[in-house]
Amino acid sequence: MAYLHGISVLIVVISTVFCKKQPNIIFIIGDDVGWNDVGYNNPVFRTPNIDSLAKNGVKLNNYYTGEVCVPSRNMLMSGRYAIRLGLQHHELGVNPRSLPLDEVTIADKLKETGYATHLVGKWHCGFYKEKCLPYNRGFDTFFGYVSASVDHYSHRYNGRIWDLRNMTVNEGPRYNGQYSTHLLTRVAKGLIEQHDSDKPMFLYLAYTSNHEELEVPSKYKAPFRGKIKDKDRLTLAAMSSCLDEGIGQVIDTLKKRGLYDNSVIVFISDNGGATTFGGNNWPLKGAKLSLWEGGVHVPAFVHSPLLKENVRGTLCNELFHVTDWLPTLVHLAGGTLHGTKPLDGYNQWNTIREGVGTHRNEALITINQHYIIKTPDPSYDKTYKMYSSNRHFDVRMHAAIRSGKWKLLTGGQGDHVWTKPPEMTKDVPDVGEVPYEAVYLYDIERDPEERNNLALHHTDKVKELLKVLGEYLKGAVEPNENMMPRIDYDRMNGLMGPWVK
Repeated sequence: MAYLHGISVLIVVISTVFCKKQPNIIFIIGDDVGWNDVGYNNPVFRTPNIDSLAKNGVKLNNYYTGEVCVPSRNMLMSGRYAIRLGLQHHELGVNPRSLPLDEVTIADKLKETGYATHLVGKWHCGFYKEKCLPYNRGFDTFFGYVSASVDHYSHRYNGRIWDLRNMTVNEGPRYNGQYSTHLLTRVAKGLIEQHDSDKPMFLYLAYTSNHEELEVPSKYKAPFRGKIKDKDRLTLAAMSSCLDEGIGQVIDTLKKRGLYDNSVIVFISDNGGATTFGGNNWPLKGAKLSLWEGGVHVPAFVHSPLLKENVRGTLCNELFHVTDWLPTLVHLAGGTLHGTKPLDGYNQWNTIREGVGTHRNEALITINQHYIIKTPDPSYDKTYKMYSSNRHFDVRMHAAIRSGKWKLLTGGQGDHVWTKPPEMTKDVPDVGEVPYEAVYLYDIERDPEERNNLALHHTDKVKELLKVLGEYLKGAVEPNENMMPRIDYDRMNGLMGPWVK
């Protein structure tokens, strides 16, 4: 195949500024990979490459992201909270929305610093105009998908239109029937093999596994037959194994090209696992689309020969957020942040490489002004009765924030459950009915599973964090969800893409 000259869990390979040469960066995202969907958190799953990279790297044990693809991927690209972008809602939908065109991306900054920049896989940062597409947002090359929920074999969106491209060329017919994880791995390997080692490389590898549709070649299911009875869970476990295999092949290619020793590998998921599609976040509560830990606290690690010996194989409990990658990667590249808007992310390289404390003490998970629950009955909801009269923030509004050891959630949260994985054989005690309340406060250090709501016991802390949310809200951009003109497939010539001039 003609490889590019130039990627919904995340792996980054980065060579550091502490080397004579600029760092190479390989950034790999797994799609909808839940806390319990990797082998190092679940021994039934077979992900030996991911496990080995994590075991010999630094696991980011307090890593937070968005509750769904759009906010997380756009925060990653910009280093700014979703409320600054107007993308704090769940999807781009059928309206002309994208990462705002005046935002500077990671790829912009790395390209400015001399990098070859490549995107292989899922974009999901907007495509209504040509200017929204990756090759106009800092990437030299783009092979992949502009939207989400694309069939893993046909590469069609919603069964109606191709969504696989090499820059502007429709590659759907050419690769129809080839499994997405295999295809994206092959393209990524080709880029590494063809790379001019005299120039630094940023390879953003954004796999579409484990996102539904639940599809995978049958050979990957064989090791799980008899171990996992639930059909969806078995298929997802097989998808995880295939994803892991692809990651291993990418790392092997780096080694063969002599690039590995000067590289850093970072792995994350874009959001929690979707329990309705076989994903699992046990023992964390909730799932994709929720602000519970299971929706926003995901697997993440950094692996590199460049890490100091004393941090390899360690668990880092410092607070990290998806917005931190832009300033961290630009620092690694020896670049500057000149030209960006004020960032919400922090440069975390010293925390990763040397194990020193982070400057981040707080992470806004989200505020969604358009998601306000029906006014609770104060005779039933004591938290609403206590905090509804505060003048800083409407506790009916969907929001969450992590501050130090504390996590505050307000508004409707949904999915108040811990989903036991079907493969778990030991009995789990019944947690009982979880009350629906307007305000939740948890000590995440002592209660990572969010079982004990302390909102009525630490009123000063709740009021303090409501005030912080109120300050964030003042600077929030409206989530414009009804912009026109709506998507027009007839103007796309058979390939998912721009419909506005």
